[in-house]
Amino acid sequence: MSFAAIEGQEAALQRLAALAKSGWMPPALLFHGPAGIGKSAAAIEFARYLHCDRPTDDGACEKCPSCLASKSGADSDLKVLNARTQAQLLEEEPEKQQHVRIEAVRHLIKDLEMRSFLGRWKIAVIDDAHTMQPSAASALLKALEEPPPKTLWILVSSFKERMLATVLSRCRPIAFRALPEKAVAKLLQARGVDSAEAARLARLSDGSPGVALRLHESALPSPERWIAEPLAPFQLAESLPRELHLARPLVEDHLRLMAWHLRGPGKRMTATPRRRRAFVRIGELHSALKSNADPKLVVQAAALELQSAAGTASR
Repeated sequence: MSFAAIEGQEAALQRLAALAKSGWMPPALLFHGPAGIGKSAAAIEFARYLHCDRPTDDGACEKCPSCLASKSGADSDLKVLNARTQAQLLEEEPEKQQHVRIEAVRHLIKDLEMRSFLGRWKIAVIDDAHTMQPSAASALLKALEEPPPKTLWILVSSFKERMLATVLSRCRPIAFRALPEKAVAKLLQARGVDSAEAARLARLSDGSPGVALRLHESALPSPERWIAEPLAPFQLAESLPRELHLARPLVEDHLRLMAWHLRGPGKRMTATPRRRRAFVRIGELHSALKSNADPKLVVQAAALELQSAAGTASR
C-alpha cells in the first residue's frame, strides 16, 4: 500500500508529507474524521513513510529493508494499539476490548522511551483514541508533556470531542473528510460489488467506504421488509449482539436505512409533516447512540417512529 491507495484524502496526505519534509514534528498527531474513511490506514502508511529509506512523493518505496520489515509486521519501531493488539497484550478476547486501557498505554510509553537501534522514529498508533479510559488518557498526557526525542504518537479518532481536552491541546490535528459518492461506489465495485448495489450503498454511507462495506456484508433487512410487522421494533432490538461495541454499529446502520427510507430516492425530502418529524427524531436518536445510549432502546424507538410515520404502528 502507499498514499495513493488511500482514496479521497489528498489534502490530509499533502499536509503530512509537508510536515515530514519540514524537519519538525509535534509529539502527537490526531487523525480525525468520520469512521471508515481510511484514517487508520493513513496512520500506518505515514509511519512507514517516516521509516522508509527511499521515500517518494507517493509514500513509502515498498522495497527497502524498512518497508519490507513493516510489511511483515517486524518493524520494532512501530507499535499499533487496537482491539486486536490490546487483546493479545492483556491475554483477553478481542470482543472485550471496549476501551483503550491504561495497561496498554503504559506498555507503549515504556516502548517509546527506548531509543531505536536504527536511529529512526519510535511511533505508536492508537486506534479509537476517544475510547481511552480517563486513567489511560492521563498517563498519555504525562508522556506528551515531556516526550523523548524522535518519538511520535498518532491518535486516530472518529469522535475527537470525547477526548480529554488537555490531550487534544498537545496534538496537531489532521482532518480526514468523507468521500464523494462516486469515489465510494468505485471502491465498492473494485471489491466485486455490482454497480447498482454499489451506487445504493454509496448513497447510504455518508461518504464512508467502511460503512458501505459494513452495510454490504451485514445484509440488514430494509425497512420495506418489516415496517408493517407490529413486533418488528422489538425483534430488531432482540436480534442485536449483547456486546455493546458490536451492537452500536449495527444500530447505526439500521438508522441509516430508516432515514433513507423516509427521505426517499431524492436528495431532498418532500414528504408529509409526519415523515419529516420521524426523520428528525431518528437523527436525534442517532446522536443519542453516539452519546452511549442503549442500542436496543435506540433501534426500538427509531423503528416505532418509522412505523408511526407510515401509519403501521401497533395500537
